[in-house]
Amino acid sequence: MSKSVEIIACPVCRTELSLEQITGHLDDERAFARLVALTVPMARSVVQYIGLFTPPRQVLTLRKKVRLIQQLLPDLSRCAITPRGGAGAAPPAAWEQAIEQMLAACAAGRLDLPMKNHSYLYTILMGMADKAEGAAEAQALVERQQAARAVPTAATVHVRGQAMTIGD
Repeated sequence: MSKSVEIIACPVCRTELSLEQITGHLDDERAFARLVALTVPMARSVVQYIGLFTPPRQVLTLRKKVRLIQQLLPDLSRCAITPRGGAGAAPPAAWEQAIEQMLAACAAGRLDLPMKNHSYLYTILMGMADKAEGAAEAQALVERQQAARAVPTAATVHVRGQAMTIGD
């Protein structure tokens, strides 16, 4: 016996859908909401970034949006990135700044859309991580130099051919 599929129509556009399609869509919506909630406080930026993957005159399916966000979640959660064998810190502020930089490039017409992968985002994040690491190394060097200068050295004098500290 064949399974009967109950079809309902949308009250607005009259599109016919099965209950399986609707419930499947609801599961996708819930999953998407959970994924976006994990990226808070930058959820708005992440959703705008995912929009860069939308082809002209099309709409990204919820499943595609979820997949794109799932690709980012491990690194977003760890606040670090490991593209192409490299590694770098990527705190939430860096993600937000990198995404804002991409959105600004898009608004200026400097991005070739739709995006195909996250490579450009990771390139920006790696550059930021490299710059932050370089700044941290420079700061550590300055601190070591200052600490070396701050160590008091006892003044010495030579008495009968022997070096002695003043006070001895």
